[in-house]
Amino acid sequence: MLNSLQQYIIQLIEWLQSLPGGPWAGLGAPFLEAIFPFLPLVLIISANAATYGFLLGVLLSWIGNLLGTIVVFAAVRYVFRKPMTRWLEKHKAAVYWLERINHMSPISLGFLYSLPFIPVSLITYLLALIQMPLRTFIMAAGFGKLLVVVIFSVIGDQWEEFIQSPFRLSMLGLLLVVLWAISRGLEEVLKRRAFKKRNEQLKQEMITKRQTPL
Repeated sequence: MLNSLQQYIIQLIEWLQSLPGGPWAGLGAPFLEAIFPFLPLVLIISANAATYGFLLGVLLSWIGNLLGTIVVFAAVRYVFRKPMTRWLEKHKAAVYWLERINHMSPISLGFLYSLPFIPVSLITYLLALIQMPLRTFIMAAGFGKLLVVVIFSVIGDQWEEFIQSPFRLSMLGLLLVVLWAISRGLEEVLKRRAFKKRNEQLKQEMITKRQTPL
């Protein structure tokens, strides 16, 4: 299994190095991942760091993915808002997340973007639909994406040591488990806040109806 993983990473690095444009290819790969979220962002970040070094790899991955996310945000907000709103009405999962992010602070949203087990593409769509100010969105997404890029760039820059060291592999596995647990915990907190907010609104509506003369 480790040999297969090592060969896959080597092939990905060689593929990045073979692309024309040099570092522009390292910028383009994470940019495309933001538009097509089925692409493996974690592997792209790690391959960038292994190919271009830690600092340049972080810069390329962060700027590329952030620019792609901004493009998606702007496209949904200014071009595809109506069809996306109709799509939102048909998907309970999207409404579920909308209720949770509607009143979050930029710092909380940034932390949300830093978790690899959270559907960040869906978060981007929803933030565009609620018309979050572009500047606030860039701050939140930029902060969160920088965290995840730095973490996996460290792994990519030292990927051979990680593969060859059982201890580092164990720490990597533990890190992923911790991030997953944080994701689930944050999701539960947001769920409770959303339910509490909805109950307060329902109570307020009932009080208003009682006070309204017939």
